[in-house]
Amino acid sequence: MNELLSKEAKKHGDILTIVSSHRLNDLKNEIDLFAKSEKLNNFQKWIVNEMYNYDIPNSNLLINSIILIAISHPFYADVIFIKEGKEYFGKCFVALNFDETDKYLRMFLEEHGFQAIRANNLPLKRLGVQSGISEYGRNNITYIDGMGSNFSLVAYFSDMPCENDIWRSSVTAKRCNNCNICLDNCPTGAIRNDSFLIDNQKCLSAMNEVPGDFPDWLPTSVHHTCYDCLRCQEKCPMNIGHTDKIAECIIFSEQETEMLLKGRPIEELSEDMKQKILFLGLDQWYDAIPRNIKVLMNRE
Repeated sequence: MNELLSKEAKKHGDILTIVSSHRLNDLKNEIDLFAKSEKLNNFQKWIVNEMYNYDIPNSNLLINSIILIAISHPFYADVIFIKEGKEYFGKCFVALNFDETDKYLRMFLEEHGFQAIRANNLPLKRLGVQSGISEYGRNNITYIDGMGSNFSLVAYFSDMPCENDIWRSSVTAKRCNNCNICLDNCPTGAIRNDSFLIDNQKCLSAMNEVPGDFPDWLPTSVHHTCYDCLRCQEKCPMNIGHTDKIAECIIFSEQETEMLLKGRPIEELSEDMKQKILFLGLDQWYDAIPRNIKVLMNRE
């Protein structure tokens, strides 16, 4: 049954694995040990202690397994903002629509007498690595053969039995052993040679998602995305053949650009503009987007 579900996922371009529900305790123990062995700052402690949640939602289901699915997506989309007749270029991630994956998964399970509940706030990267579906890179991003880093993970609790439980220690890709490309190309020096964890206080991705002034030491020339950062993934050898998977270019008219710069509430925007925002995932970090667009327009 597990193999049939995996084949169904492949039909949709996804990669799927299933582990026994008792691995939930193993996963929690692994994260707890990691937290004790690493020197975490307050934000990292919040992720480990507050954001991650290993509780199974209350339901009538007898949970037997965790279904983890890697869903492929474009590397990025080119974005054009128009202001005073001039075009300004940037890049943006593309928000993943989980609906198709959710639909075929539930249909398959129902046909075979099983159900699933979305598992929110699990440490999905670690779950992916330890279940054998992916490997860590030195940049703390995970990679899958055939996908590179162009995927997002989603997990479900299910009453479907796990027929072939796979679990391993956390691993970093062997290609990273003698490679410093991500370190050399990180625009802020956030990827460290002496630690598995990146320095989130220097990470452009982290800074791009929080409104407020950028630090004085950060040059405007490093800005290239509407949020997050692509530099280490663009150069990573494990992404060769995947970085050209680019979504359609999204253009914001002069009027739409002005609305974004003013932070106009999404509910007040036209349906067409809403769809652009949702497609690019700008709604996730909407409070920071006006500032981010401004710095893209004023890069040195």
